[in-house]
Amino acid sequence: MQQSRNALGPASLLLWVSLVLQLFAQQTLGSVVPVTEDLLGRQSGGPPVPNIPLCVPPLLTSPLTGKYPPSAVTTVQTGKNCNQYGDPPARILSNIESPDGLQDLLQICHGEIVQMTDNTGKPRAMCFYANPKSTKDKPLPLLVWLHPSLVSPSYSFPLTGIDLVRDTQSLNNEDASRLGFSYILPAGRNTEHQYPVPDNVGLGWDNWYRNLDRSSPALNADVSFVDKAISYAKAHVPVDSRRVFMSGWSNGAAMSELYAANTDGIAAAAVYSAPDPYRDSQDPCTQVPYPKFATPVRDVHNYCDLIGICTTGQYYYADLKKRYPALKQSLVVIDTLTAAIKGTDASASCDPVCQGACGVTQGLVAHLRWPATRNTDTFFAFLRSNPLPSSGTWGPP
Repeated sequence: MQQSRNALGPASLLLWVSLVLQLFAQQTLGSVVPVTEDLLGRQSGGPPVPNIPLCVPPLLTSPLTGKYPPSAVTTVQTGKNCNQYGDPPARILSNIESPDGLQDLLQICHGEIVQMTDNTGKPRAMCFYANPKSTKDKPLPLLVWLHPSLVSPSYSFPLTGIDLVRDTQSLNNEDASRLGFSYILPAGRNTEHQYPVPDNVGLGWDNWYRNLDRSSPALNADVSFVDKAISYAKAHVPVDSRRVFMSGWSNGAAMSELYAANTDGIAAAAVYSAPDPYRDSQDPCTQVPYPKFATPVRDVHNYCDLIGICTTGQYYYADLKKRYPALKQSLVVIDTLTAAIKGTDASASCDPVCQGACGVTQGLVAHLRWPATRNTDTFFAFLRSNPLPSSGTWGPP
């Protein structure tokens, strides 16, 4: 399998830029700028699909009028083909790979490109960095990082700053001498998404089909792939079995949360800007969250984010806390511009201007940046503090 050099190609980039310009005009002029039918059809190659609605009233007037967009939180199924796992498996689209994509991925991961197949027989690939300092006597942790939709790990992972500390960052709270970690960067598939344009199709993860039953022949193909990727890493480098961690960005964050909550042997997850993995605002087959394991998860959100992600993330956190009081959930809300921490857990709040399932300029800009200044004290600190117990499992929540 070859990773795409053009995963965020000219068409997708044009859509993003056009959306930013329209949102900027909305905020500046106080009006809704319509999206053209031509633009909507350009990426999908078919009939126009629902686009990101623009929040009304604009950012500057809402605090004055007290009128805010309706909350993006939804708990009602509207789909006609929902099943016990939520949505049907995502439809696979045409191949978006390029001949030199694997070389791009290799250059940013300092490791090897591993090719395999998932449980459907489809070819998959990942970047695997086996830290040479990891030994049988002193195995290092393994970090699994899932990229956002539309943007391959070749483009997104370098923005995080994680690779820069692969040999120096401690993820072990019991042995200060064990610095560094190995990591894997699995690549998603080109599928349909339950997101608005421009993210309705493209590279990503199917967190809407929530079949994580390993005994099922219809296991989610992305889950199957991540399972195999972790097994491969463990077979080719010493891995601290109590410290296999998940992380991810946006769609990859949602998949990381879903995977961590339903996979035995994952120590913890710390993710950025995750849509609710069970009840995203655009999901026609929402479900009540049902984590199988009490895996600690930290969800970092922008005070203002795209399509109400902070608001739905806060609802997800509160709902799990109410139904699973002992579950170690952590919510961190950061400043949209500076990434400074604004609130945590029960004291965290989201900007009501951005609570709707719509586009807001500053939320879009924030969503497209990884808060690297929070790596050490927010992402890595949470992972380091939450190794698996000595039993090797968190057990049910």
